[in-house]
Amino acid sequence: MPGHCDDPGNDAADRLAREAACPGKTHPFRPLLTRENAHIRRKIGAQWEHEWTSSTKGGHLRKIDNTLPTAHTRKLYGTLPRNRAYLFTQLRTGHNWLSTYAKTFGFREDDQCVCGAQETVTHVLVDCPRLRELRRELRREVGDAFNSVSSLLGGSTESEKGKPDTTSRAKTVNAVLDFAEASQRFRSRAPRGQPNNGSGN
Repeated sequence: MPGHCDDPGNDAADRLAREAACPGKTHPFRPLLTRENAHIRRKIGAQWEHEWTSSTKGGHLRKIDNTLPTAHTRKLYGTLPRNRAYLFTQLRTGHNWLSTYAKTFGFREDDQCVCGAQETVTHVLVDCPRLRELRRELRREVGDAFNSVSSLLGGSTESEKGKPDTTSRAKTVNAVLDFAEASQRFRSRAPRGQPNNGSGN
């Protein structure tokens, strides 16, 4: 420091600091454990994100929630009893008893809803005319969240500022689960001789 010029100790400390800052300079000191842990966490996170975004699987879930599963997702599941967490997983992953998914396993010959359209999670939640009355109640309970399937199912985006409102999302998710249960579309439709979990909930 300029105020401590001509002090042998300060001059030595300044010289050593300049040398240590040179590119490629090595020293015998071990790095801090906290720094190493943070570096490892960053590398794991980057690898996980790369695998998540480049995977050919999980496309339905990435459309709903394009970020890595994080604390807010765990909180949403953590507030749910097991049967509703199971139903929530069906809605978010698309692995359910709707015709579109059941057809891929040969349980159905077509992927049509009772209304004639392709039966998907989005169709059941937003479009199916047979569920109009139930949907009116869902709209009333979730408000603006109804404008996005991602919002209905607790999704988040990287562009969001601040922490997600977990309480509001949990309320929305519970309203959606009430709707899904009342619709009876997510009950097991496995043919006889196949695994059947009763209500599917």
